[in-house]
Amino acid sequence: MKSLQMKYNFLHILYWITYCSVYGYVAVFLQFKGLSNTEIGIVTGVGAILSIFISPFISSLVGKIKGLTIKKLMLILYCLMVIIFASLVFLPLPTIIIMILYMSLTCLMVSNVPFLSMICTQYLKEGQYINFGLSRGLGSVSYAATAIVIGRMIDFINPTIIGYIHCISSILLLILLFSMPDSSIDTTDEKDDSISIFQIINQYKTFFFILVGFAFSFGASTSLSTYLINIVKNLGGNTSLYGIAVFCMAASEMPFMAITHSLLKKYKSETLILAASLFYLARNFTICLAPSLPILLIGMMFQGCSYGLFTATITYYVNDYLDPKHHMMGQTMIGMMSTGLGSSIGNLCGGVLQDHFGLNSMLVFACTLTIIGVIIVFFTVRNKIGMKKRI
Repeated sequence: MKSLQMKYNFLHILYWITYCSVYGYVAVFLQFKGLSNTEIGIVTGVGAILSIFISPFISSLVGKIKGLTIKKLMLILYCLMVIIFASLVFLPLPTIIIMILYMSLTCLMVSNVPFLSMICTQYLKEGQYINFGLSRGLGSVSYAATAIVIGRMIDFINPTIIGYIHCISSILLLILLFSMPDSSIDTTDEKDDSISIFQIINQYKTFFFILVGFAFSFGASTSLSTYLINIVKNLGGNTSLYGIAVFCMAASEMPFMAITHSLLKKYKSETLILAASLFYLARNFTICLAPSLPILLIGMMFQGCSYGLFTATITYYVNDYLDPKHHMMGQTMIGMMSTGLGSSIGNLCGGVLQDHFGLNSMLVFACTLTIIGVIIVFFTVRNKIGMKKRI
């Protein structure tokens, strides 16, 4: 059991290294390839929109194709991502092809997110205890460390190093994933083939509106994260300092993700979700109003009590409040509304606003989105917050 926990820990560690290589330096990599802020916004925004449709389709394949498990599907997706990123690095491609390939890469990356949660859920149902919060927190630490390493290496080499890191970490992940046991639970028994996104929305309205509010706040934080290199340079920093900023952001997630399970024993899920939304206000406003790099770094460290707390809480929320046969679609919806809808709003609008009206217009836009998100979450959970009753 301890061996399985270690493997699951390293699965998150390697996954978030690959995630950092795709999303953490997307603006740096694509700017190096000659794309403008607007084109970067189109790549990340349209990629996010496409993931809203592609992610649930890919998730549904596990129940539709006989013999296909989550583990096998992840193996296939990662092989495709290695091929795509290698093509971006080694082949001289026209801008439009670069944009299409990177959109595909982001879609495949997002599609893997619910699988990490479902692997944990299936192991738990088999009676094998897996601490999701700890593993997810270690993933955040690996994301943070990767951000530092990539930032340093870009200064000494060039942004193509991002592709090498992605391919190497992906191959290691494939080897690790291949060594992990497949769940003995037949996912087709738990999947309701008749369920749709709209039925999930109708049946779990509170869950849906929590995700809507989160989508707005996440969209704001995404625009700030995607174009963080521009904010850092505007304050007098460079790529290395950008790496430090991303490190502060990601490293702050682990403590909150690790203690979420303990907090949920005392507080209702809705209480922690509202707290995370309020911390999004602190995070995004501090970043947007930062007069210097030290203040910016402080704002980035609010990532743990905002995104980190929310992500771990909403994962447990799905497991506790949704019918078991709806868990896969519930986890998929989290990705759809955050890295799908939220990211598309933040990236598309953030890139266009910068190119036409300057950096400050994007910062105002991010603050506005955050306020809208917090208001939606507050009115959704205001009657459900509090401490859990002790039996």
